[in-house]
Amino acid sequence: MSTVKKLQVVTGGTSGMGLGTAKALGTYGPVLIGGRNLGRLESAMEELNAAGIEAYGKNCDVSDRDSLAAFAEYAASIAPIGSVVNAAGVDYGAVPRDMLLKINMQGTHYVLETFLPYLDNSNVVNYSSVTGYFYQPKKEELELWMNPDAEGFLEKVSAMIPDPQDPRMTALGPDYMAYAASKRFVMFYTMANTRRVGLKNNSRIISVAPGSFMTPMLVSQGVENEAVAEGMKRGTAFHRLGEPDEIADLIQHLLAPGHEYLTGCDIIMDGGRTALGMYPQFE
Repeated sequence: MSTVKKLQVVTGGTSGMGLGTAKALGTYGPVLIGGRNLGRLESAMEELNAAGIEAYGKNCDVSDRDSLAAFAEYAASIAPIGSVVNAAGVDYGAVPRDMLLKINMQGTHYVLETFLPYLDNSNVVNYSSVTGYFYQPKKEELELWMNPDAEGFLEKVSAMIPDPQDPRMTALGPDYMAYAASKRFVMFYTMANTRRVGLKNNSRIISVAPGSFMTPMLVSQGVENEAVAEGMKRGTAFHRLGEPDEIADLIQHLLAPGHEYLTGCDIIMDGGRTALGMYPQFE
């Protein structure tokens, strides 16, 4: 599946891993980035242009269907859609719980629904998180997740999220479990749309689960605090944080020609964090 000269769309492409992904995908064609903050959008555009990338930018709020519709229409006016990478998302503690769920869960749904008619031998990539692996949805939750447009969806989702039982999770704050649930939903939603996306002329959909990467989002969690940073580093096999360019490079390679059979899965890039947390390690 060739994406040469087709448009590479990145929501949340104004900073961190989203911006890194936009730079990497410039290899395949023009790039359109979207974000809610106009200042960051302008700054990201300057950075992409300085890198020699044919870049476009437009204000976009993934939690607003009208905003997304205008964004997708603008995208289609530039070139056929090659890839849609949804890097837009918020972390726990950054926004109220209902907004976190709306952006991370319904926003993921809205992005795919809006761009689905434009897919043709295209790629869709959702950013999940290793945090999602530590949340196990109940049968009733999965049934609810099948209809993100249902009346009262966010309220019902929120009510089903249990309080954390692990003291380490409790210490992370009241919305940590909501964040974990929202990222598990991203994995679920990606896999649940495998066939539907595949029918759009062999398009494919995957999600990528980053661990602790040095991004503005991680800084908001206190990574500038030496003790916090060291704790995150010790949770990996390499005792270091990831760099945004590393996951951007992974996505670039996954979307390259020759990987057409790769779809409907979540790919972890976390420096071994998930493995270390799930299983005892051989010495």
